[in-house]
Order: sequence, then structure tokens, then C-alpha cells
Amino acid sequence: MKKIFTLLAFVLMAGYAFGQKNWTNLVVNGDMEGTVPSYESPDQLSGDWNSFWVHTWPETASDQYRGTADIVEDPLNPGNHCAKVVIRSDEEAVAAGNRVEANGALASWDCQFFIYATDPIPVGKEIRLTMKVRAEKAGSLETQAHWSPGDYNHYQLFGNISYTEEWTTVKVEADVIADHVKESDGKAFQSVAFNLSTMKDGNVIYFDDIKLQVRDPQTDDGTDPGAWINFMRKGIYSMDNITGTRNDGSTFYCTNYTFQDLNQPEGQQQQPAPVVEVPGEPGVMAVHIPVPGYVIQEVEDLDADGNQQIDDDGNVKMKTVYYWNDGREIGTSAPARWTCQFFVSTLHKMVKGEKYRFKFKAKADKPTKLGTQAHTGPGDYVSYNTFGDENAFPIGTDWTTFELGDFDSVEDASKHVIPSGANGCQTITFDCVPLEGDDNNFYLIVDEFSFTEKYVTVADRTLGSHEAIALQVNTDEDEKANTIDGTGMLNTFEVADFSFLNNGKDGIKFPIIIEPDDPEEPPIDSFGSLLTWSDGGFVGANGLYIEEDTGVNLRFDEESVDGNNVNIMVWNSPTSGLKFAAGETLETQLAVSQSGWYYIYDVTLMGPEDYEAYQAELAGINNVVVNKKNNGIIYDLMGRKVTNPTKGIYIKDGKKFIQK
Repeated sequence: MKKIFTLLAFVLMAGYAFGQKNWTNLVVNGDMEGTVPSYESPDQLSGDWNSFWVHTWPETASDQYRGTADIVEDPLNPGNHCAKVVIRSDEEAVAAGNRVEANGALASWDCQFFIYATDPIPVGKEIRLTMKVRAEKAGSLETQAHWSPGDYNHYQLFGNISYTEEWTTVKVEADVIADHVKESDGKAFQSVAFNLSTMKDGNVIYFDDIKLQVRDPQTDDGTDPGAWINFMRKGIYSMDNITGTRNDGSTFYCTNYTFQDLNQPEGQQQQPAPVVEVPGEPGVMAVHIPVPGYVIQEVEDLDADGNQQIDDDGNVKMKTVYYWNDGREIGTSAPARWTCQFFVSTLHKMVKGEKYRFKFKAKADKPTKLGTQAHTGPGDYVSYNTFGDENAFPIGTDWTTFELGDFDSVEDASKHVIPSGANGCQTITFDCVPLEGDDNNFYLIVDEFSFTEKYVTVADRTLGSHEAIALQVNTDEDEKANTIDGTGMLNTFEVADFSFLNNGKDGIKFPIIIEPDDPEEPPIDSFGSLLTWSDGGFVGANGLYIEEDTGVNLRFDEESVDGNNVNIMVWNSPTSGLKFAAGETLETQLAVSQSGWYYIYDVTLMGPEDYEAYQAELAGINNVVVNKKNNGIIYDLMGRKVTNPTKGIYIKDGKKFIQK
């Protein structure tokens, strides 16, 4: 009867909870600071609502326990409260005799944490989860859509969410689809489930400041999305280095194009895709596609301690195990199409609903078909069939061109944008292996993988940086007292000199802060208007770009000192009022922009006396001459005044000393 009432509430509440453009929060006591009611069943809809539930297992009992989450004082921040969940290890589950098993190991859903929304969430809505999370050991969790807590509807709601030992703010979004709701089964979607037993080794995890919000789908806000930025900026030879974060919190490093063949021992790690010569093409990536070679064996199903297990009939338990031909164990299921995969990665993390373009052409020695997955880094799965199922890309022996995203050839406008399943991903993955037939060779050329400036962040488009550049602020605007090293920038952009900055479309940018339209969104760090190489621009007292002549002017000299170094003139505007007293500095950045890509210099501006001390320290001079009026003032090695020095090396009265 409670299920019927829940479904009725789904119909009645939709009239007032939805139908608007603003976000509506469906969580009670998300900051964990209010009164926490306790119920025997999460199906209750009357009275005060409890949004947080836990499914775990007692140490010895055979029945699972599902109840409200424990609210405790935050061990890292006394006085603050948070939800605490203890996750048992695989060994503890085996010892308790009630291990939840999947593929021969502890199931990720052995322990679950639930957000139970105050209202059911219908198909077609946008849903957003924000929260803080940390754990005693770093790891990741899985997300699912449930009706009430424990009543499963669908997996991969938001993909995997990583966490560390420190509090981290998480923000994920998705579109609510029919699979989440299971309307055909008479269900609704009202709970977000977190599968916590992904790491198998036990943990303690904490949650705080949880918001689960919904709204109607948003139409285009009418703002100019800006120019397309092609992340395959060098075409077939695009081998930009990419650093990103996987779902489990680990860091991955790769280039634009990589592949793996799990049928080979060395194929466990991603390898750069080989480039081969093909008649009529400047360069083509090639991947050998093997048909999986494996054998099947029946082996004893031993317990965690390596002991035989006996079934109810007195027979030794057996299990089916698959092995590669070289003896490496695959697991309890046969290899699939993703045994061999080809990855196309970008510096950009895709955003659900943003426009994109992905254009490639392919052929093979023998006809085949390719399917796709969405990954964060190569091999870190998020969702399958994201950009096309296993029949989406029929590859023949002649070149065939495919266009995905915002192209005229894609008539369905809804497919011009990144789907919900690819939110947060950086990699389109091709599953290459046919499940039957012979070995094959697959050839690929990617012409374009583009996103618009509206969604591409500063980090996405930064190819390199140079830290800790100190520049002296002059009083004479004609004085050329500063020089910067452009070697790293020129090498990154693969140009020999600075002449490219005179083409009218490349130049310098200074940092700005953009206030978002949504007041709940944080300010956006970005760079301002493009300035010519010789014009430069002004920064204010906060280090951000200003249009008026009321700050510090940074302007490059058109004649470089040599092929790699360039003069830069830095002076205070007469009307700025900025004072650089002893020890006072101003930190800012400047970005050299080439065809939409950035090389960033982190800059510290300082007065003449501090700059002299800084330069002397760089030169290894210990006997720095300091003006008498500054005697006794302590500086760090960047020339910044320090009031209360901690452990480290400092300068005082022109000499270095060690603070212990």
C-alpha cells in the first residue's frame, strides 16, 4: 500500500515541485546540523522527512540492516556534524558469512548510502548533486537510481565519484531518463544510491552539505558560445600531453591517441597509437585488432583462505574461469569487444549539454563495426554506447567519414550536444574487437574534436606555464628593466620566435573574474580581452585586468633581446595610487595566446628595493645592500616581507638565515 501512495505522490507533487526553471532542493537537513528523525521504513511520507539512509550488514546476522545514517561530529572540524558510514572489507564479509558477491569478489553494493528525496523525480528533469565527501582512505564510489532506498532502478546515475582523505566538494549533473524511473514497472525515482564497497578493503566515509536539486531542462541562454577550439590542434600528429583525474582520484597521463590490447601482456597499459604511412594520406593511426585467444577451465571455487568449499550435495564447488592463451587469468566471463580499445582524449572535461564536434574517418583491412564508450582517462569507464552502439560505425575497406555533434549532417539537434552519460569525461573510446572472424587492422584519422569557448576552461586550453616570474615596477614608463624567458612558451607553441604575435589574432591576456548568471554558481576565473603584443594592458591592485589607466601597466617591447627572451616594461600609472612599500608585492598572471591556446606566466610585481634583493638571491649573493630604513625587515626568497617567519630560509639585513 505504501508503494501505491508513493506513486500517487509522484503525480500530485509534480504540480508544485516542478515546472519551473530554478533549482529545487529535495533534501532535508543536508548540512547535518538539524534534528534527525528516525523511521523504521523509508517508505513513510508523513511527518518530518529523513533524507539519509544506510544499507549495511551486522557482523554475524544474515539479514541486512537498512536504517537512518549516523550523524556524528566531524573529526577534522569539531562543532561541525556530518554523516558517517563504516564500510567493511572483503575479509570481514567472508568472516561474517554473509558476503555479497559479484564476479568472485565483494560486491560494490555490499554497503550503500542513500539520499532519499522528499519528492519523486520524473523523466525529463535535470538533476544536480552537490556535497562534501572524505574518507579515511582515498577511493571512489558508484552511483545508482533507486525508488526508495534499496529498491534498485538503474546503475550509473552520475558515474563514479572519487574522494580523498580531505574534504572535497563534488558537483555532478545528469538528465533523468526512463531507465532511472522504470515507469514500465510502476516505479518512480526518488533515491540516489551510493555503492561504497568498491575498494574491497574497508573504509570509513563521511558526507556533509548535501543538496539534491532538480529543474526543467534549460534552453540556450542566447549568449555567444564563442569560437570552436579544436583539441586535435595538430591534426594526425596531435600528441599533446594530457593530465587528468580518474574516477578513483588517481592521476592519468596520456597523449591524444592511445590504445590497449588486453590480449597481450604489455597491452595492460595504454600505449601511444602508432602512425603509419598510407598512400594518399599524410599519416594514419593504425591499431591491430586481434580476435581474443583464450581457453576455458573449470577450477575449484576456493574461499578467501584458499580452502575447498562443499555444496549441499557434498560435492566440491567449481567455477568457470577464462584464461588468455599465455596463461594469464581473465576472470569468470569471456572477453568482450573492449578487449582492444582505441582512445581519443582531450584536455577538456566534457559538460552535459555543451555543443561539440567530433569528425573522423576510418577504414579496415576487413569490414568491421565499432562501438563507443565514455571514459575519464583511457580505460576508466563511465558509460557505454555513449556516442554510438556497437553497430553505429560500420567500417569498410575504403575510407568512410563520420560526423558526430553539431554538424549539418546530424539532423537531430538533440544529438548536437554532449549526452548526460559523458558529463565529466575526457575520452571517447572505441571498442574494436569483433566477437568472431579473423584478426584485422583498423586505421583512423581524426579531423576535429572541438568544443566552444563558452565551456572550455583556462586549464583546458593551457598547454604550458612558467612559474615565479618577478618583475620590477618602474616609475618611468620608458624604462626597460625587465626580461622574461620565452623558451618554454616558444617550445610549447612549436614556433621559433615571437613573430606570430604580430598577426592580429594572437596576443596577451590578463586575468579577470566573471560573475555567473546563477547566484549559486561560483565565480569563473578567466582571461580578459585579447591585447596586442606591444599594447599590453593594465592590472589593478587585486592583480586582475582593468580597462582604465589606473593600475600597473605591463607592455612588451616589440624587439626581443634575443630569440627566446623579450623585454617587458612595467610601470605604475600616475593615477593608480598603488604603492610598493618594502616587502609589498602584487601577484598576477599573463597568458600568451596563440590560436586560442594559452601559455601562462605567474607574475609577482615588486618595488625596486625588493626586486634588487630578489635578483641578488637568485644570483647567490649573500651580501645584499639594503637601505638603512629597511634594516631588520625579514623577506622570503621571493622578496616578500614576512612578519612571522616559520621554518625556512629568509633574508634579513641583506643576509640569509635559517629559521628553525
